[in-house]
Amino acid sequence: MKLVIHKETKVRLPAKKIKELFDMLMEEEADPASTCSVQLIFTTDAKIKELNSYYRNKEVATDVLSFNIDKMNEPKGVFGEIYISVPFAKKQAKSYKATLSEELIRLITHGLLHLFGYDHIKPDEEKIMNVREEYFWDCLYGEN
Repeated sequence: MKLVIHKETKVRLPAKKIKELFDMLMEEEADPASTCSVQLIFTTDAKIKELNSYYRNKEVATDVLSFNIDKMNEPKGVFGEIYISVPFAKKQAKSYKATLSEELIRLITHGLLHLFGYDHIKPDEEKIMNVREEYFWDCLYGEN
């Protein structure tokens, strides 16, 4: 299981929490025999807007985009990319009265769950995804 982090913009990352989250999520969601690889890219509003426009036909910046690059024939194997807009995350953190580190962890969790097939288009799917997000948050921050 491999996590590769790229910073296209300046940001101080909660590296220990990111590693802990990744390891925990891989242990719970990935098939033990699979080889998982995830690229985590911290970028700008302009870059994420470009990706959102190209892949989702939405001409706006967003907080997080996940791309599952399904090149693995293994069950629950993930090979994907997660893009996080650092400026967008900063704005959201402020509005949620959270730290940037907390918001980044929330967005990484959200992105990783998307790579494992979770979604929030339908209300029942959203409820399941929200429960998983809260579970991993509680595990990381001891609120369970």
